[in-house]
Amino acid sequence: MSIMQEYEKIKKEIGEEKFDTIEQYIDEICPKSNFRMYEKELNSLTGLELEEWDKQKKKLEQKYGIIFLSDVLYNKEQWNKFESWYEQKSKTYVIEMWETNADRNDGFGQVIEEDIENLGQAIKKAKEFFETSECVSIEVQKAIGREAVYFKDKVEEKFFINTQEELDEPE
Repeated sequence: MSIMQEYEKIKKEIGEEKFDTIEQYIDEICPKSNFRMYEKELNSLTGLELEEWDKQKKKLEQKYGIIFLSDVLYNKEQWNKFESWYEQKSKTYVIEMWETNADRNDGFGQVIEEDIENLGQAIKKAKEFFETSECVSIEVQKAIGREAVYFKDKVEEKFFINTQEELDEPE
């Protein structure tokens, strides 16, 4: 079985949404800037025997906090850390806004608030920001999966929970 087939099997077992959020987790705990510095130093390791190069590579991974998809999937400690992160993120919301209708249509939103743990508080912040800015629309989304739970523009205000079906304002 190829590694890609194995990853596809794991994706089916844990669910596509959860599998896809592993990349978000890795980006959050190991910023791309760390990865670029790691790669730069790794590329400078020349003229070493394979065993020594591998030791130096592992030291650099520790130095920069580098983890890979395989680390999360196959290392119980990393998997447990991911599970804790996932549990926390699944209870949080982000606020995204669009300055123009063209931005919204083209998918060029700006995340202005992240990791708000209370839906009511997230909606309140979104309303306040909408009223004090020049944006054309604003949305509260689940942090994982970016599913909309609240939307407001100059014409309408909608609430969604679990589906894109409009609901009454949550309490």
